[in-house]
Amino acid sequence: MKPSIINDTLCLVNDDGSVFARDITAYLTYPGKDYNVLTVPAVGEWVLDGLTAKCDNAVMEFIPHGESMLVRTTFTNVTGETIDEPETFYAFSCSLTDLPTKILCTRATDDNGNKLNEMRSQVDTIAPVWGARYDSCDFVAYNASAGNGIFGFATYKKYVGTVKAGGDGRYEATQFLEYHPLENGASVTSDLVLIMPCGDIPTEGLPAYARLVRDFNTDDIPAGKTEFDVPVGFCTWYYYAGKINADIIRENMDSLDAHKDDIPVKYVQIDDGWFTCWGDWGEKEEFGAKMKDFADEIKSRGYTPGIWVAAFGAHDGSSIWKEHPEMFVHMKCGLPYPFPAFDFSVPETCDYIRDLFHRLSYEWGYRYIKIDIITGRLVPMVHKDPEFTTMMNYRRGLQIMREAVTDDTFLLACTAPLAAAAGLVDGMRVSCDVFERWESLRDVFNSVLKRYYTHKTWYINDADCLLVRTKDEEDEQCWRLCTRTDGEIKTYVTAMAASGGAVMLSDKLPLLKEHQFELISKLFPLNTEAAVPLDLMDSFIPGVLDFGVRGGTRTVALINWGDADTEMCVPCSAGKLAFEFWGQDFVGEVSEDIRVRIEPHGCRVYFLTDAVDGAVVGTDSSVVMDIKDGKKNKDGEKLCIAEKSADGWVAKWL
Repeated sequence: MKPSIINDTLCLVNDDGSVFARDITAYLTYPGKDYNVLTVPAVGEWVLDGLTAKCDNAVMEFIPHGESMLVRTTFTNVTGETIDEPETFYAFSCSLTDLPTKILCTRATDDNGNKLNEMRSQVDTIAPVWGARYDSCDFVAYNASAGNGIFGFATYKKYVGTVKAGGDGRYEATQFLEYHPLENGASVTSDLVLIMPCGDIPTEGLPAYARLVRDFNTDDIPAGKTEFDVPVGFCTWYYYAGKINADIIRENMDSLDAHKDDIPVKYVQIDDGWFTCWGDWGEKEEFGAKMKDFADEIKSRGYTPGIWVAAFGAHDGSSIWKEHPEMFVHMKCGLPYPFPAFDFSVPETCDYIRDLFHRLSYEWGYRYIKIDIITGRLVPMVHKDPEFTTMMNYRRGLQIMREAVTDDTFLLACTAPLAAAAGLVDGMRVSCDVFERWESLRDVFNSVLKRYYTHKTWYINDADCLLVRTKDEEDEQCWRLCTRTDGEIKTYVTAMAASGGAVMLSDKLPLLKEHQFELISKLFPLNTEAAVPLDLMDSFIPGVLDFGVRGGTRTVALINWGDADTEMCVPCSAGKLAFEFWGQDFVGEVSEDIRVRIEPHGCRVYFLTDAVDGAVVGTDSSVVMDIKDGKKNKDGEKLCIAEKSADGWVAKWL
């Protein structure tokens, strides 16, 4: 693929000379009077000099990368006057010759005027209509008749990026300029735009996109010194909310102690409720212990202490807000923004947050820090550095926090822009809050399962906490009364396994029954690779989840997210032996796809093994089977062995 001028228009052409994209241009918009939107277009003829295209007020640098093309656009104000409030920079606008048949897009989370791709953003698959336009954060993936592709941004260093995709094949990569004045003769330069043809979207396209973003977005970030295992822990939030104390955590650690052989919890994370005021971070006397002393106590019990903090802003009653308004983002009128948001272009702010994280990690000893409420405190207003933007403030804040903690401190971001954090944090919440109803599981895993490609490439994915309780395991301390059935909880566990990410328990553990601890234990040995959603481009919520091959066995889960019986299919080749985990059912040898009718909110998990006499085909122990050399992973685990007889295959349990 390379740029070319055809009929006086800028195009991208394939190696065979066919046109991939035509009518390439760039332009800028800004608000006029009476709600009008005014446009400054690229003007003059495009002239091509190698891989650089120029016109009177724009320059596009084309950077080949394998079969993909990266583009950086610089737009210069040559209007003769200052553009006071530039709003949107259309850094790359083009028409693809191959029209989309399906588009995967991400709905924006709108915070303080920013349109961001973060944990609450809904990911949808759409059959585009001619003439319709679809907005997406960061990028779109598309199916087309002649091939598939991804269009969007490869870097997220300066501006918030969105994409507009049309059923007519028109794609536009836009960046929010946050109304920073652009004087006559001044220029604005985009982040890198990506045009990437690809094969199958789930298995090839999105994983390749994630790797490319990681490489280009982290080239200015020092490599981390610690590679963390996928976290397993306990979090206080979903049972106790902010009403916590040291004794509550101690009694939950007692339950963890009693089940440590089957449920290998590492982290005990204290959530909201330990501090006096958001922003000041003083220790609350009612907690019942000094935070350093309690971290030492958690470590003495064999766990790694974790803590919650919301470090991108403050409460409007905090002393830091009252005494140091200069440390916060301001409005154009000169007053601080009413929702206190730290300005990391201010050295004193950087010092304050650096000291906080040094205290949490080095002095108190917390080695797992959950950084929450971030997008709500990213504000496209006035920073002390007039060139600072939302993304620059976000990345600078994370860099300060990363530099301030020990090498072995795990940083988890929550309610945070996703792509821009690659390489800056160790874990990321990639879903909305789980809460108490079945419907919340659909919302959570609609995001988690569609964001499989970010896991262990940008960071470790966090699908929020695992709650296995019913109303029978709740008391007056519970603030979220769960209504899920036992069958729905089994589906919940299956989906958690499919995430490949963090498992954080958040029930009142002393109230759980033994069968609920046993259910949790089915997640171990922990699956740490995200399942690929084979129906990603064909369903609202993915339900055909391929875990890949472990120890010679392929695991595929089917989840019926709907409210009616549904026939579902496991893609399968001939010569395989099939075993269904939850029903503990040896299916036998299969010669074609497995089709099964699944009840509403139900699931099945199939193990597929080569049809070899004496093969281990099933286990009663783990949702994802990973048996090496026929050896059990746990004491008491039972293995199903398939033996060939004159009458066919017979299952034998060991």
